[in-house]
Amino acid sequence: MTLAILNEFQDRAIREAAHAFYLQMSALPAPQITLDLRGRAAGQWRLKDGVEMLRFNPNAFIQDWHAHFPATVAHEVAHSIVYRRLGLRSVRPHGPQWRAVMAELGFPPAVTHRTPLTGRRSRIYVYQCKCQSHRLGPRRHHLITQRGYRYACAECGGKLEFDDRMEWREPNGSA
Repeated sequence: MTLAILNEFQDRAIREAAHAFYLQMSALPAPQITLDLRGRAAGQWRLKDGVEMLRFNPNAFIQDWHAHFPATVAHEVAHSIVYRRLGLRSVRPHGPQWRAVMAELGFPPAVTHRTPLTGRRSRIYVYQCKCQSHRLGPRRHHLITQRGYRYACAECGGKLEFDDRMEWREPNGSA
């Protein structure tokens, strides 16, 4: 999947809106903002090693600018504000504290969007037993190769062996 490119105006507008929301809430400085999110989510607030980050999916903004700007930006900023006010202690992601911040920012507390974004492709690993091929996802493949798990065929009871082949599962579930 190629990453969509926002025009310069849209990129700047997203960053300036986030900065304005932080200023409105007296919560400067704004965290790092990236436009590199893929998949079905329009936005994401992340906390990694104590560092906040706002990530946005450019495809969401390109497909439906008016549905996502500035509401999606406010949605993610609200997560950040709740974290800055309350820390990580037992706060539900879209709970009453988050809804209150959304109201302070002047937005309805919408949790989902309707823009049809495609999910991410995932790897499928082909395994073989005595009677057929089996297609396992990345988690089970990892358990077999890194953790020593063993799987057997439900039909013949034979051990599944990696066939050194990999396929891709498209977001709609087809291979």
